[in-house]
Amino acid sequence: MIAKIAAVLAVAGLVASSVVAFAPVAGAQTATASATFTRDLTIGSTGADVTALQNWLINKGYAIAAGATGYFGAQTQAALAKYQAAKNISPAAGYFGPITRAAVAADGGSTGGSDDSDDDSDNGGDLSGGEADLTDYEFRAEDGSGDEAEEGVEIATAEFDVEDADARIERMEVTFDAASASYEDRPWQYFDTLYVMVDGDEVGEIDASDRDEWDETSTDDVYTVNFTGLDVNVDEGDTVELTIVADIADSIESTDITNQTFTIYVDDNGIRAVDGEGIQQYIGENSDTVSFGFGAEDNGDLSVKVSDEDPASAILVADDEDESEDYTVFAFDIENDGDADSLITDITLDVATGTATLTNMVRSATLVVDGDEFDGDINYSLGTIDFEDIDLEIASEEEVTFELMVSLKANASAGTLTFSVDAADIDAEGAESGDEADVDGDVDGETHTVALTGIAVEPVSTSQSVTTPGSSASASYGTYTIKFDVTALEDDAFIDDVATSVASTNGVGFVVTGDNFTGTSSAVLTSTADLVGSSTTRFQVSEGETETFTLTVTLDPSAAGTFGVRLDEVNFNDINWDGDSVFTVDSSDEDYRTDPVYVAN
Repeated sequence: MIAKIAAVLAVAGLVASSVVAFAPVAGAQTATASATFTRDLTIGSTGADVTALQNWLINKGYAIAAGATGYFGAQTQAALAKYQAAKNISPAAGYFGPITRAAVAADGGSTGGSDDSDDDSDNGGDLSGGEADLTDYEFRAEDGSGDEAEEGVEIATAEFDVEDADARIERMEVTFDAASASYEDRPWQYFDTLYVMVDGDEVGEIDASDRDEWDETSTDDVYTVNFTGLDVNVDEGDTVELTIVADIADSIESTDITNQTFTIYVDDNGIRAVDGEGIQQYIGENSDTVSFGFGAEDNGDLSVKVSDEDPASAILVADDEDESEDYTVFAFDIENDGDADSLITDITLDVATGTATLTNMVRSATLVVDGDEFDGDINYSLGTIDFEDIDLEIASEEEVTFELMVSLKANASAGTLTFSVDAADIDAEGAESGDEADVDGDVDGETHTVALTGIAVEPVSTSQSVTTPGSSASASYGTYTIKFDVTALEDDAFIDDVATSVASTNGVGFVVTGDNFTGTSSAVLTSTADLVGSSTTRFQVSEGETETFTLTVTLDPSAAGTFGVRLDEVNFNDINWDGDSVFTVDSSDEDYRTDPVYVAN
């Protein structure tokens, strides 16, 4: 705290020798007298004589960015050193001693009453009370680090109490000391903007990327920055919190990010206020420090996930003369868990075709995202579909669904199509930085069947029961029933009237679920459809018609266990009874699966 100025002498003109008189600063408490220099001034000096010297230097053209603050800091030292150099005073160290006072006296002395250049009012104004006391200073860390291009990073908060009277906070000087001289140690290379916030409101801001905003102290590579004109009124008895907030630069060298930190503090008397008496009060503590480091820019954190929109296995019906309609065959989600927006630039999907040839199957491919369509390039030799330069942005914490649509070539070859995507085949970058974004995960879609005719299969019902004839447990067996509808598309469909638990091109196939089943199984397939044929009988489902099929499976286990049955596939032929095709049932679809029941042996 600065005591009331006592050393005030009424001097009409300049005082000879090493005593120099200045006209007072406008609005100061000593407005009726001149400030007289009777002492040496250096870093850390405070008082009306410091204010007068600062005003005089400013009027002489030696800039002090913070203005006439009454505190002799690095800016005042630098301005005075420039004046000394101009007067050939050696050393030009910025120390205000007898030689410099004599030079100032010879130069006319008076400041001419210039106002404080930082526009801070030095009088108490509407502040209540008398002389205030700034006490209980604490400087605490906030975020601890910030990533490249991250905005609004809270570095630290200076907290203190205002006692005995109201006070107005006007200035805050903050020091940045790099921990390592082996890496970039100039703070303007790390920060774009620095703010001071009070209760969520911005009260001060500087362009921290501007070298001119920084003053180098007498210690090499230690820099200060001044927030002036804060104009924060604090009532007597209240606590004020001044939070330093930063926007981090977006082009920090990777080695500097990894290895450099700054020790940050408010120097002794680094915070200035004025009280109701118009007296300047100071607080700060250079030993109360925080450490602040840096992280690589967040470019987004993308994950490829299974989508609820991924379609179940289906028959993709090709036309024997024309390109088919578009079928939705695959869907996947990409979620951005990062703090930055990401840009998807390229995606490659893999296509598995079994024994068929992709060249003779797929005609075109389109990726649909939120109504936007992106055409793909089909690489028949590699079995991939490439979507390039899609430039699709996924915001932070956003999830986006990608749907793949394909059309089939005329007279497409019968076979299967399975689509998949892997993180390694997705190119993404930070929307702001342009740097590579992290992507992980992979998704496999369901298997679809390409045929010149087709069927649609819908579940109807399932049931299960256990029969134990008489009192002999060894005669127990399980009976499982699965009903489903089959609709013929484009042409009549023929389904063999057989059922088997072994993969086959005939009739329907089923799978026994639950415990490992050993024993005897039998299966019967019935339908509302007509049976046709003589040596080989098949159910005929006429084009556009729907028929109900019932699969009944009996399990007679040789070892007791809990068993169930699941419909696995429906094999069918076209009207000419050739070109065997298969409808594969989604193995995760519970509607085609009976409940498991315990069957004794």
